[in-house]
Amino acid sequence: MASLPQISATSGACMRKNKNINTPCIAQLHNKRHLNDLVSKPTFSPLVLLGHEKKSIRDLRKQCKQEKWKAWCSDDGSCGVVPEFLPPPSYKQIIIDFYEALNTKDTHTLKQLLSPNDCLYQDLVLYGRVEGKEGIMKFFENVMDAMGSNIHIVVDEIKENNNHTATVFWHLEWEQTKIPFTNGCRFFTFEEVEGKICIRKITGMEELPVKPGELVLKLLKAIRMLFDKYPLPTKAILESHVSDGMQFDLFGRKR
Repeated sequence: MASLPQISATSGACMRKNKNINTPCIAQLHNKRHLNDLVSKPTFSPLVLLGHEKKSIRDLRKQCKQEKWKAWCSDDGSCGVVPEFLPPPSYKQIIIDFYEALNTKDTHTLKQLLSPNDCLYQDLVLYGRVEGKEGIMKFFENVMDAMGSNIHIVVDEIKENNNHTATVFWHLEWEQTKIPFTNGCRFFTFEEVEGKICIRKITGMEELPVKPGELVLKLLKAIRMLFDKYPLPTKAILESHVSDGMQFDLFGRKR
């Protein structure tokens, strides 16, 4: 009669030879029971920011909206929030934020949207050329002061173009009523500064309240005839506006 150690050794050898035998162990049964408990009886923990003091759900929602955080939960039921790495905003979103800052008189956001480098604002109809971030901010502060609290800029359409540019069509409204002759168009040029998309250049055109009509065509024809009759002084005068270091008189002579 075989002894107990012999029977145990024989059974172990047979089990080692048959590799297809699946014998659940105590650890597997424990893990399975633990998994069932997690599925049937989930554990909820307060949502807190790790490394900081506990905050209310309202404060966390506000922080998630402002700082782009996202919620996470681990297998043990604990939860928290971590920074979310989002793609940079589109040109369209930057323009929307720009006009929202103008309407709400948010100079801080407006300043953050402008490039810290040599940014430029130029108006081809009503205003001149403003260079530098501080000068542009001063100009828009005057614009916001003139608009007051009842006039707002309403964006009609935004078109994102190639070469880091976008075109915006807009108009003015007073208490949600459109003001006549206030249509405008602006061309935005963007650049990336230290991983952030900023506005580098704005070119604006506004609708004139007085429509010159055919007078513009007649004036253009008269100027063209004058240019054709005196080509040499015309070329010199036109080039003098292109070159900063060279000026000409009416007859094309250097000053």
